[in-house]
Amino acid sequence: TCDSTRSSTDGVSPDTEPDSYLHPSAHSEIPPLEKVRQLIADWQSEWGAESTWPKKFHEQLKLAQGRGRLASEAFFSQCEAHVEGGRQLLWLLRSITRKGFRGTGYKVVDSYEQVFDLLTSLLTELRFFEVKLDEYAPISPLSRVSEARYY
Repeated sequence: TCDSTRSSTDGVSPDTEPDSYLHPSAHSEIPPLEKVRQLIADWQSEWGAESTWPKKFHEQLKLAQGRGRLASEAFFSQCEAHVEGGRQLLWLLRSITRKGFRGTGYKVVDSYEQVFDLLTSLLTELRFFEVKLDEYAPISPLSRVSEARYY
């Protein structure tokens, strides 16, 4: 998540570990829907209801800005990592639906409804962070921006 005060217990985010389910090339077999549901739950921010996300984002950004440029860059890097993790989860959901579901009619329908629900919550949060990154984070870090002036 984009919480600039939190970090992974081992210092590595789950989406960069070599054996991670979130890395598309890590496994030839797609994890079961139950595992993907848990991965999505673990990925989601702990910011509560969607209506509170803008406020939480601004609080975390202000906190990072108060700590200086490096903290602000770290905040946006965490947001970028969160977006990338969300995109990898989308890849997993897409792969699951391409593979299809086995079972009787109602079980197959239930599985597709579960994927739809997961996709809806995943896309909502993913899009929120993509928009915030586009809105606030410059394409190049401020430390790399030219000092050329335009008149």
